[in-house]
Amino acid sequence: HCCSHDRFGNLAHLSKIRTSTTQDKNVKEVVGNQPKASEEKEKREEDTAIADYRKKGGSFVIVCVDGSKGDVKVIDWCCKNLLKDKDRIMLLHSYNYDPVPIVPHMGCDTLRMLEKQARLEAEAVMLKLSNQCETYGLKPECKLLLGHERVGSAVKYDIHDYVKTKHKDVDMLVCGSRGMGALGRAFIGSVTDYLVHNCECAVIVVK
Repeated sequence: HCCSHDRFGNLAHLSKIRTSTTQDKNVKEVVGNQPKASEEKEKREEDTAIADYRKKGGSFVIVCVDGSKGDVKVIDWCCKNLLKDKDRIMLLHSYNYDPVPIVPHMGCDTLRMLEKQARLEAEAVMLKLSNQCETYGLKPECKLLLGHERVGSAVKYDIHDYVKTKHKDVDMLVCGSRGMGALGRAFIGSVTDYLVHNCECAVIVVK
């Protein structure tokens, strides 16, 4: 299974694709608008994935994680009570970093370093949770979203926009009731509440 990245927000006008490898995970980061050929390939892959789990009689379940200790509990509950091997399962993590200048006139190299560190930490979270799913015989897709920098509350909008634009066929969205990452903890209630009231699919909150 692969772990891929999308970016929403401030760098939306850039057009660049970078590929790297994290242990045994193929990691693909998409920055900004994709070339038409890339978009068409993504659509073909998505159509194939949809046909596959529908043919098996499964459901499409997106599990939102945030890098907090509660993730393990959410994944454990889902694997025991909700997910089946015929389902299409996606772990979704909207992460960000805070480029507040430590010193005046912070350069681009420093910003890139902060972004890279945040990405590596997010990839480590996904690797751990993906391995947890595999102990139950489940093989999830892993998706990382680099959200709006310096705006922790944007997590709820990033998740909602991604699901609405990329996966209209999703059957269920699962999220924890506590924690949305270090930058979003002040918005714990609003994130869950926003997803419950604005997502068109069923939303399950794991306490």
